[in-house]
Amino acid sequence: MFNKTILVTKGKAEAGKHFGSLMNEGAQLIYFPTIKIQHISNSIELNESLEQFEKYDWLIFTSSNAVESFVAIARQRKIEFSQTKIAVVGNETAERCKEHKLEVSLIPAEFSTAGLLKEFSKIDLIGKKVFIPCSSLSRKDLNIGLTGLGAEVTSVPTYEVLENDLEGLDEELMQIQNKRPDIFVFTSPSSFRNYLSLLKIENAESYFNSAVICSIGKTTEAAINAYGINVNIVPELFSLRGVEEAIKKYFSVTQNIA
Repeated sequence: MFNKTILVTKGKAEAGKHFGSLMNEGAQLIYFPTIKIQHISNSIELNESLEQFEKYDWLIFTSSNAVESFVAIARQRKIEFSQTKIAVVGNETAERCKEHKLEVSLIPAEFSTAGLLKEFSKIDLIGKKVFIPCSSLSRKDLNIGLTGLGAEVTSVPTYEVLENDLEGLDEELMQIQNKRPDIFVFTSPSSFRNYLSLLKIENAESYFNSAVICSIGKTTEAAINAYGINVNIVPELFSLRGVEEAIKKYFSVTQNIA
């Protein structure tokens, strides 16, 4: 990994702890957050859904951002949900819950919507009320799947995913423009699309030619493929923690072939 440049579309504060091993092997990391999160603390839909919150049997967090936005709202409005069971999509989201002293009842073996639905299929959800705080861009797969299992699902945006601005990223931008990174880590479809927008990339297929692309999850992979770009790495563990091992494994295999 010596002298390989890896661009991660997350801030250093959030992602830095996950790439120590690659840095020890000589990789250079560029942390270039392409999205910013804005909490939604007041809307008619949100206000109605939060009335008598104790009626919900399950609270499902599909991201760390969902945890942060909901906890902020709960504290502001003094919402009581200690009797509501919590399910999360993966370990990183579970860790964020732990930071807020929230007990998690369910974590799927596979960190994905499919993994969550597989676990919930083992539980009697008929008539159970489920609340999902989400972004305004969230897919409806989980809602549809849970409804199919008999649950009454309320899914409400508690945060927005916006394109980040370039304030404070002058040095990183200069690095990218002087020499395109060797490896790109995209964490969501928005992180990929916003990168194209921020860098004013008109021909994505040409720009990423010969670069190694890593995406977290199949949804992100599909969004990148739609631009005619091949994704080289999709970690088995759909998290930043799984990215480092997947990159090391990929280059170990390709170097052995070479």
